[in-house]
Amino acid sequence: MMYEDMNEKPLHNEPSRERKNDEQVSRPVTDREVPLKHRQTPAAVHAWLDGDLPEAAVRRGDTSRDVAFWSALNKDMETRRRMTTPAHVFDTIMAALPQTAPMVITPWWRRPFEMTPMVAAAAATGLLAAGVVAATMFR
Repeated sequence: MMYEDMNEKPLHNEPSRERKNDEQVSRPVTDREVPLKHRQTPAAVHAWLDGDLPEAAVRRGDTSRDVAFWSALNKDMETRRRMTTPAHVFDTIMAALPQTAPMVITPWWRRPFEMTPMVAAAAATGLLAAGVVAATMFR
């Protein structure tokens, strides 16, 4: 059995084990990507999906696999579209909603106006840029 130590620092209560060299420890663990084959869907299948061609015209030859896939997907989607939420779930959701809309205590124009230094700096920069643009336009 092989022991792989992912911790850089050994724990005090563990017996000392042989450490990997620094190059292996400092290197990050990465996931490997598996390249997928790039496959174009034939134009006839696109035309069938758009309703321009009948299924029988597209089901011949190489495109039969694509037609089978899209037909199965369509059948599955139709099944999912017919699904409804069970009554007890619907009742639970509706019972959790408040009976009236929450009211704001004070209208927005009466609330205190707070401006952080970052917002003030951004506003000043924007006004300066608008002034420069206006000055260049009216020269």
